[in-house]
Amino acid sequence: MQQVGFREGNSPCEKWPWVIFSPNRKPNDFGHSIAKMVGQYSPVIIVDEFISARRKPWRWPLCVRAHSVPEISHGLAYAIWHTPERMDRISAALCRLNVRRIAKDLDRLLPNQERLIIYDRPSQEPLVGMLRERLRIYLAVDDLTVTVEGKTLWEDLEAEKRLLSKVDIAVCVSEVLGQRLRERSQPRRTAVHVLSNGYDAQIFDPKRDSPEPGALSNVSRPRILVAGHISERIDWKGIVIASALRPAWTWVFTGPAEQGIRERICNDLGVHGFWHPPIPVTEVPAWISHCEASAVPYRLNSFTLASCPLKAIEYLAMGAPILSTRIPSLRRYDGAIQWVDEGEGESYVRALDAFAKQECNQQLRVFRQNAVVEDSWSRRVDQFKQIVFAELRLRTGNPD
Repeated sequence: MQQVGFREGNSPCEKWPWVIFSPNRKPNDFGHSIAKMVGQYSPVIIVDEFISARRKPWRWPLCVRAHSVPEISHGLAYAIWHTPERMDRISAALCRLNVRRIAKDLDRLLPNQERLIIYDRPSQEPLVGMLRERLRIYLAVDDLTVTVEGKTLWEDLEAEKRLLSKVDIAVCVSEVLGQRLRERSQPRRTAVHVLSNGYDAQIFDPKRDSPEPGALSNVSRPRILVAGHISERIDWKGIVIASALRPAWTWVFTGPAEQGIRERICNDLGVHGFWHPPIPVTEVPAWISHCEASAVPYRLNSFTLASCPLKAIEYLAMGAPILSTRIPSLRRYDGAIQWVDEGEGESYVRALDAFAKQECNQQLRVFRQNAVVEDSWSRRVDQFKQIVFAELRLRTGNPD
């Protein structure tokens, strides 16, 4: 059995290993970025995948579910069982069984060690307090108590309230979400810290000369890129109106698309819309570089208002012109973003016309890059560690 070893250190960051829950999220998200950077000096287990409990679990022993990861120097990626949901009488029993299984797995991987545990979703609430935690942290990168369409998930909301009553601190990516978490943590008043998303400065390096992706070779210019999850959070009304008024622009979508979205792009945009399946994050800069503009065209609902769109920061890091609806967490980049109004295609047209006039303006490109110069993942993770280590020092009485 593979086991994570660690060396004893003098600072809080080296005394305990980290367990970071980030299942089925992207390799450039907050949790994975913490794992990669903390894993340079301290043991890390990142929970990054679900395996269905319905598929004969004896075929998936721990030695298969836990494996080394090249980008995490002192760590493992570990897959846990996914407990089937809404199975009435047996779901609670399966959940308890799964908690014991996860606790047992971690004891085998990190025997006799207290851990710094980062939870990332309300459904993990039953685990809190069961995994030898030295410190319990809730990292909220979205409001997972609502759907992308803004509909409240009442069971998840209650689970998040219970989770907040158990963890030591919470860290989230926007002030809107932070205020919601503070309200949900009453009366305990769990400390909530706000740190926005970041970007990988090695991947999103505007100095790199990337060839045009083959998939774009037959897509007419000018192009405007919408990367990421394509769903009903997109402001389709605004895009369709803008496409009719400025048909020269092609709307390029790349990322996982919800059911019916591909047909919607085809039917609503016709030759002015193009969708491509998800691409590795390392290929995204080439797509940004070979599109004339980029967009975060979100409807403003309870989900998107609390979000911190990762792609917006990555677009700006590449110096790309960007339009966006007025998402609160992006207001800090005012001046670097062309703001549009939800459902009002005319505001999109004004942004597209501005982009056409600004073509090849290097000063504006540098201005956009500088807007996020302090938002690299390395800086953001350093800030996260400072929050965690300050809490550890408070609890251990260690002033160093």
